[in-house]
Amino acid sequence: SNNSKYAVNERPVPTKASIIKEPTQIERVVLSFVVCDSRFNESLNVVKSVLLFSRVHIHLVIFADDNLRPKFNETLTKWKQITNNQLSFELHRVSFPQEHEQDWMNLFSKCAAQRLFIPELIPHIDAMIYVDTDTLFLGPVEELWHYFTQFNSSQMSAMALEDDNPNVSWYPRFAKHPFYGKFGLNSGVMLMNLTRMRTFGWVEYVTPIMLKWKLYIPWGDQDIINIIFHYHERAVHVLSCRYNYRSDQCMYGDACADATDRGIFLLHGSRRAFHNNKQPAFQAIYRAIDEYEIGTDPSKYVLTNMDRYFTDAPPSNCGNLKEAFLKVPTQTFSNLYPPPDR
Repeated sequence: SNNSKYAVNERPVPTKASIIKEPTQIERVVLSFVVCDSRFNESLNVVKSVLLFSRVHIHLVIFADDNLRPKFNETLTKWKQITNNQLSFELHRVSFPQEHEQDWMNLFSKCAAQRLFIPELIPHIDAMIYVDTDTLFLGPVEELWHYFTQFNSSQMSAMALEDDNPNVSWYPRFAKHPFYGKFGLNSGVMLMNLTRMRTFGWVEYVTPIMLKWKLYIPWGDQDIINIIFHYHERAVHVLSCRYNYRSDQCMYGDACADATDRGIFLLHGSRRAFHNNKQPAFQAIYRAIDEYEIGTDPSKYVLTNMDRYFTDAPPSNCGNLKEAFLKVPTQTFSNLYPPPDR
């Protein structure tokens, strides 16, 4: 790709092995997100959260605005040195098919639709985890990557459901377009087997669907993904809600038993939950990760801060589930930073 001097930082050789290996041998995880406008800091916190809770090599594939690419290059080059090369990255410009460029740019939020074209834009990558920039890992990313090994031969993607309660679920109540299953999928966290998506012809589906449904898809790229998987249900591996935990899962009471049981693995602050004051529990976790500086020893203060900000937060339904929020980070840290032998 011709991305000026911010093109590619060590372009990796695509490998089938990255997918089929057992979890103990996962050597490298590929993580991707798309950033435009004001989401720069938020997206760096995604990277921080991955580095905090994992020791595997992380390869980032980032699509960003022209003005953000130099900023990413500067920060990530620093972090790469500090983390002893645990990190590698490649930066791409945001680009849409010229034919309907304006339609795409204006869908949902500027640049969100970029993700729909990723399989063709990075032919050298075999598989990756795509996340929205308003997500935070609370556990080791390789646990999520392991789900690639669970795919059967017809599955090319893994996502959590939007909801599984017909009374509050958006899709069965409001959608004017086809969607996956009974409740629809939330695309904020999406495992993409790009090789299979290319074989399927993913990108060829995207534009005709957008043109046909563009007046009826308020959630843009997520709705398009739902329309495609409505017709290809067998191509989706459904993830537990603990891998894409939103305020919907707790604001009306506990709506994700798996997270209460095993802990939230990935927090998704959709509808600005990390930044407005409606979800203090989400803000507490975000603040603790936001304040962490790469290169400092997190075992000293990250969990303590999470706990303190959580306890100090105004009461909320989500806040009642403190243990679900802190369980996975606590377990992960006790594995990464075992207490010294006394």
